[in-house]
Amino acid sequence: MFISKMALPRRTFLRGAGVTLALPMLDAMVPALTAASKATKAAPRLGFFYVPNGMHMPLWKPLKAGAGKDFELSFTLKGLQNVKDHVTVLGNLNNYAAGMGDGGGPHTRNQSAWLSGTLAKPGEAEVKLATTADQHAARVLGRETPLESLEICTDPSDQVGSCDNGYSCLYVNTISWRSATVPNPMERNPRIVFERLFGEESDKQARLKRMRADKSILDTVQADLSSLGVKIGASDKSRVTEYLDAIRDVESRIQKAEKQSSTSEVALIERPVGIPETFEEHTLLMFDLTYLAYQADITRVVTFSIAREQGNKNYNNIGVPEGHHETSHHQNDPYKQSQLTKINSYHISLYAKLLEKMKNTPDGDGSLLDHSALVYGAGQSDGDLHSPLDLPLVVVGKLNGTVKGNQYINYDPKLKMPMMNLHRSLLDKAGVKTEMIGDATGMLSDI
Repeated sequence: MFISKMALPRRTFLRGAGVTLALPMLDAMVPALTAASKATKAAPRLGFFYVPNGMHMPLWKPLKAGAGKDFELSFTLKGLQNVKDHVTVLGNLNNYAAGMGDGGGPHTRNQSAWLSGTLAKPGEAEVKLATTADQHAARVLGRETPLESLEICTDPSDQVGSCDNGYSCLYVNTISWRSATVPNPMERNPRIVFERLFGEESDKQARLKRMRADKSILDTVQADLSSLGVKIGASDKSRVTEYLDAIRDVESRIQKAEKQSSTSEVALIERPVGIPETFEEHTLLMFDLTYLAYQADITRVVTFSIAREQGNKNYNNIGVPEGHHETSHHQNDPYKQSQLTKINSYHISLYAKLLEKMKNTPDGDGSLLDHSALVYGAGQSDGDLHSPLDLPLVVVGKLNGTVKGNQYINYDPKLKMPMMNLHRSLLDKAGVKTEMIGDATGMLSDI
């Protein structure tokens, strides 16, 4: 551990056999940063969180545009009330690039265009899209972090062949593309994500030995932890303790899921070893891994496909025995619309847990949420029509004071505003300069 001028460098790690544990921002790190530059800003974090099958838009949209006290969250978004000051809802942003009336495969086109602003090429033999917004960000923000970016999901992402009216399954297996022809794989196994965040690739044998012995990664860093304890103040010790407790909690939940999988008598064809039994457990675990990655600045760019397009899982735990995709094709049936709204609201309620943790986590001169901009939404508005127009989009976070928050901006439909203007604007505010993303025509000046 290297100490300079009685201050810890921002990149301070606790090390053990097969483990590299990055620390969150501590008070003891501030003098070193200040000495380097009094104008040092907290690291920006960007996130892109995708949900499938559209929304019941009348209950997604706030009733009127406005800011501050004039802005009221809609029924579907009310789960964001505790972070409302950080919420920006956007209306009438469109993804024309997804194709209008281009035949079959609208789910594939809508999902693949959400971060690319590009129409997917049909066929199985040759895929073609474009570098997605998250990867534009990763190339710049990832220069200073152990991981350039993190791509995660909850549904299987290994389907092959044709998945949707002649489109390659590669388009629905991921929403992140490094280039026009190279999709990024998305990981759904929490153990693999956990080891990617905290394990050392150079010592796989040590990691396997620790896992077989059912030992925590924290057991292997005790020496460095003890050394750190004599160099930091009481508030930092408390912060480190909370951080380590969070890691231990996530690790124990992963171990529990692995044990459940190994002892289950039910043949789990679609759920590999290590995947939690329920969607809620799985999703919250992935959100907590996202939180730890942001907190310790392991990566500044996360892309999360919360569920896949055309996914038809049911949500019996919230009173929706029908499949998700089935309810999205409501044909104006009030019952199906109410069931779809339950699913939409449920997803938001899970997402809110991540946001509230970030709001309550100190990071430099503010909170993690103050320094982040997390985009949440779907590739289509009305799932019954597969429409890529007037998309459901919400940005949470203030991105180092460059995003206002606490407002609903409903653009004039006559402007025909591309959704890619949002991505380009957020990248620019995060210090990522791009000439073009998809069909962007400019930037949004009022967010």
